[in-house]
Amino acid sequence: MCLRSFFSAWFYALFISMALVVTAYGVEKTKNNIPEVDFTTHQIAINQIGYETKMPKRFTAPLSPDGTSFIIRTKENPQALFKGTIANNIGDFSSFQPGDSLTHYLIELRGGTLKSGTSEPFLIRSNLIKEQQWQAAVDFFIDSRSVTGSHASGYGGCPWRDGTYYDAIIPSLAMLYVADAKTIGAMPRQIDWQADKKRILAPTFKYDMKDPSGPNALRAAKAYYELEPPKADAPDVVKMIHWGAGFYLVNPKTKDPSGDPDKEKIHAQTVEQVAYVLWAWPSLQQWLPASFYEKCRDFCFANWQPSLGISHWWVPKTYLAPEQLKEGNPMGGLLHPYKGRHAPGHSIVPNLILHEVALREKRPDAGIYLDAAVKQAEWCIKNLDWNDPRTTKGHRMSEHRTIPNLVWLLQKYPQHAPAGLKEKINAWVDVAISRSENLWDFRRYDLQDHWTIPKINDVGSSLGLPACLIAASWVADPAKKSRIEEIYVASIDHVFGRNPRLAAAPCKPQMGFPEIERGWPWHHRDGICARLETCRGSISTLPGSEMYPFKPMPTGRHAEGWVNYGAAWCVSLSYLDYNSEKSTP
Repeated sequence: MCLRSFFSAWFYALFISMALVVTAYGVEKTKNNIPEVDFTTHQIAINQIGYETKMPKRFTAPLSPDGTSFIIRTKENPQALFKGTIANNIGDFSSFQPGDSLTHYLIELRGGTLKSGTSEPFLIRSNLIKEQQWQAAVDFFIDSRSVTGSHASGYGGCPWRDGTYYDAIIPSLAMLYVADAKTIGAMPRQIDWQADKKRILAPTFKYDMKDPSGPNALRAAKAYYELEPPKADAPDVVKMIHWGAGFYLVNPKTKDPSGDPDKEKIHAQTVEQVAYVLWAWPSLQQWLPASFYEKCRDFCFANWQPSLGISHWWVPKTYLAPEQLKEGNPMGGLLHPYKGRHAPGHSIVPNLILHEVALREKRPDAGIYLDAAVKQAEWCIKNLDWNDPRTTKGHRMSEHRTIPNLVWLLQKYPQHAPAGLKEKINAWVDVAISRSENLWDFRRYDLQDHWTIPKINDVGSSLGLPACLIAASWVADPAKKSRIEEIYVASIDHVFGRNPRLAAAPCKPQMGFPEIERGWPWHHRDGICARLETCRGSISTLPGSEMYPFKPMPTGRHAEGWVNYGAAWCVSLSYLDYNSEKSTP
């Protein structure tokens, strides 16, 4: 049997063997199914949307030997605008910085024993991420709202379908708005508060009661509309901040339905989410009523006690080893810390917020919140070993609740920062860099068997990593900043096509990502759980360890978007903007 025939037979057998698994997890193929990779041709993995002019611009050529020539040209003209060569399976054209236009560029690879390869078309623009990503990210949360969004259901019983107490959606929207209120304010208004109220309170409103906590979500939504509303012309992001915090004000007790051992209660992280309304209030107050601020303030102070201590879930001794993840369902079981429920230090910044609000309100207890934040940071310094991947990438899309929080304390309260904090952040950077030395510039889970988080969907980690790395770069050794930037840009590129499946993570790119040529070739079965297939801007999945370094297997992983991923992405988008403006949150 020839080598190519062997590969064909092997891929086909593997696909058949995986079909039952894929079906069991509710994954289906889409019409944009990716064909088998041709290993006789130079392959080019790029960010299919494009690159920012002044940022690193790198791609992976997984089959191409060192010295292989590549050119950059326009889609219409074969003339080379830039020439380079492959090194360690990577092509770098960062120095190619054309002026802004709607021109689509191509990469061509030629030489050696492989046939010439040509990439998908892509853009290069100075403000590309904001132009291409911000509206899609906002649309996703508009559509995924429980009850009032694109599907009349409330899976999980939180403000957003499939949302959880640890999803950090309210903080992510608050940070996005504070980062650039002008851009958010210029977005089209899609949410009509009064129309939504009239619709869901009507006797004819049809609501899906089948989901876990679904009835609670409907009751909460109806109670929410008894609150004083935002201004009619408020930006949608502001209306969603009001929606999310207001929903929790009337329905504070929730439960994560995906195997969480914690029972229904007012979770500390729910209260901490509401605190971000208080943080962003100087920017929000032109749109929201003072009564809303007062309700959020009183709710936080009345329920803050659990956020003052060290959660037992932060302790690394509670973490499961990868070999303990035995359940067949990729989302089932404890999955601690891999689910991302309890990122250490998640309450550091919320405590700093409460400290500042208490000072503003002239409360006598302002000091206890600052003390709590410092003690929690000190605990992280002493108890977290970054060499254990469960303390870093193992927290999945929630890692941005740890590293940026430590940086926030160090930058804003340097005189209170515990000894060794800066060194601890630098040590995290060193681990991230050491695990990214590969052809994808991809921050691996470990340097042994696991490229990605064991067992489950990894995309949230890639979406949240830019926030972590950007924040860390503000206090890290300046000599590391160039490599840090390459890694966090590569993390974005990985989501949008620079990965071993040669596919962008959204499985329905026509819903928010028009520049994507090849979306993820599988999607979660329609009509179940959170119905996120009805949402614009949904980002589904990425390859698992089985595809690395370059084994583009026909495996779908758990190809389901999640609102927690959207939150991590909004946090990263805000940090990208803060960084470009040379500011901080």
